[in-house]
Amino acid sequence: MNTYLLDASVVVRYLLSSSEEVAKRLPLLLRGVKDSKFKLYSSFLLSLEVCNSLRFSLADKQKLETVLSKLFKLPIKYLKLTNAQLAEAASLSYDLGTTVYDTSYHILAKAHNAIFLTCDEDYYKKAKDLGDIELIG
Repeated sequence: MNTYLLDASVVVRYLLSSSEEVAKRLPLLLRGVKDSKFKLYSSFLLSLEVCNSLRFSLADKQKLETVLSKLFKLPIKYLKLTNAQLAEAASLSYDLGTTVYDTSYHILAKAHNAIFLTCDEDYYKKAKDLGDIELIG
């Protein structure tokens, strides 16, 4: 079974329909989860990051509530970082020149034998040699 870990950049683009590639790819993954072909994971911080991004992307509070209801229905299993994983993400973020947030998604993906899906081109360029990462959108 294929396993994927999504970061906030993918989910925000999906919720806002702001990327053609994400709009095509994510529904396929969501159907695959429903059919038990895929597993979707993310960090326990995903909802907070997505909410914050939506807060500054949407001018209308009612629209935010509508979009959040869609977020809460996504079949994503949320994962917490262990202390060792957090330390690894922090250390690796220094090596890559990235944020701990971005690196922590990648560390979680690797720990769960998942492919890290991101729309963050800057992070992807810095971390692609680590493997287990795919740039979409």
